Amino acid sequence: MDDQQAWDLGRIHISNLLSDCPAEVRLKLMPLLTRYREIKEELSGIVAEVDSASVCRECQGQCCLNGKYRINVLDAITYITSAVQTAANFSQKPLCPYGGEAGCAMEPGLRPADCVLFICDRLDLMLMPRARAKIASEEQNLRKCIDEASRLTGEKVGTPLLLWAESKALI
Repeated sequence: MDDQQAWDLGRIHISNLLSDCPAEVRLKLMPLLTRYREIKEELSGIVAEVDSASVCRECQGQCCLNGKYRINVLDAITYITSAVQTAANFSQKPLCPYGGEAGCAMEPGLRPADCVLFICDRLDLMLMPRARAKIASEEQNLRKCIDEASRLTGEKVGTPLLLWAESKALI
């Protein structure tokens, strides 16, 4: 199975997971997805305040190399339920399949948790202690969302989507 097939299969399995969820689970999951997205927006905003866009342009997104496993199942669920169309271009290796020459194609609240949580050394040096503390706090909140969504769905939603899809193909 190639990466595109795993991506497509993962999206199908997520759609099935969501349609098979009891109504009470979906009622609990939807606000959790909103909170997950809001936390990622908050984290992105913190690093944007120190002009992360300039830093990323200068290094040309070295942290974005080999990013095909960055999007996890919960990130993909958030995408699907938000009705935002996302495409993955797996032919641009070693660049992340979710971005392009202009950088990440995803809006901050829909970016993979791994990407939002990653702070390179250069950005870290630019952050004030209060910002670092806020990032640490929001990271814990993000991880709580992943844990709660895993409990609700019965799936390990922090697993990279492509790996999760491949495991589903083996069943």
